[in-house]
Amino acid sequence: MSAESGFWKVITLMVILLTAVIPAYVAYDLYSRGSAPAPEKRVELLRLPPLNALWDISTEGNKVKLTLNEQPLDNLFTVQAMIKNMGSVPILPSDYYEKLSVSVQEPWKIVNVDNSFSKAFVQLHWKRVDDAKFEAEPALLNPGDIVYTKVYVTNTKLGSFSALEKSNEPQVAWSARIVNLRAFSEPPSILERVQRKQFGIQVELSGWALPFTLVTALLFQALYLHLLSCAGFLRGWNWHTIALILCASLLGFAAAESIATYLFGNLRTEMFGVDHWVNAPWIIIHILVLWLLFWRGRKAPACRAN
Repeated sequence: MSAESGFWKVITLMVILLTAVIPAYVAYDLYSRGSAPAPEKRVELLRLPPLNALWDISTEGNKVKLTLNEQPLDNLFTVQAMIKNMGSVPILPSDYYEKLSVSVQEPWKIVNVDNSFSKAFVQLHWKRVDDAKFEAEPALLNPGDIVYTKVYVTNTKLGSFSALEKSNEPQVAWSARIVNLRAFSEPPSILERVQRKQFGIQVELSGWALPFTLVTALLFQALYLHLLSCAGFLRGWNWHTIALILCASLLGFAAAESIATYLFGNLRTEMFGVDHWVNAPWIIIHILVLWLLFWRGRKAPACRAN
């Protein structure tokens, strides 16, 4: 088997595999939407930073004091969280083996648990189990439904308001046993999501940088094709010539984008400056390749005629 024949077999196999991704994804999506006997459920728990209610509304020399059932509260934290059904199937009240609950460890104590008043969220009915635990009655959660809960906690070991500044933040544990739900998943931060999708590669083109890159890259590509032809590299259509054209196109677009970064900049360059190690090599390689092609084709009749 010739090298060219092997090359085209590899390309054909890659195209077939890439094309098969879409049908496979559709089949998986249909499977997860209910064609499976028991689709796995997915629930996402988003924790929000605790709020120190008394500290936020107090001013110097004017400390707020609260009482609950005639008992003073020296401190009060609000711990908020959102629970969302991220799956493609609903969670029924009959799916709960153990109720949704929130709990804390000593010296923390739960004062109350409440829902957001917005009608956009599912309203749960919370009941006190003891000072450290509340449970919610099982409720229907359709795909996309969100529960927004506020847990009010106090630290029983803090004797004065000034000591509150040195206290650790409260840790609220969320628990439930639901059919085909392994555990609550916590979403990564926005920065982590972006980094995962970028795989360390980042290209920012906006404003005039975008049309400049497109036009410049096409000009580079046209010049590359002309010089490759002059230098005698484009003789017939085979895997060698196609690979050269693809490499020239990639280099043209990379060099054009790097030049646009130097000329127009972007949000990243405004904050950290231009990364020369990422951008400069493409421009240098572009210049070297053009020089080599000019040198190789300087005596070719087609180049001399132009």
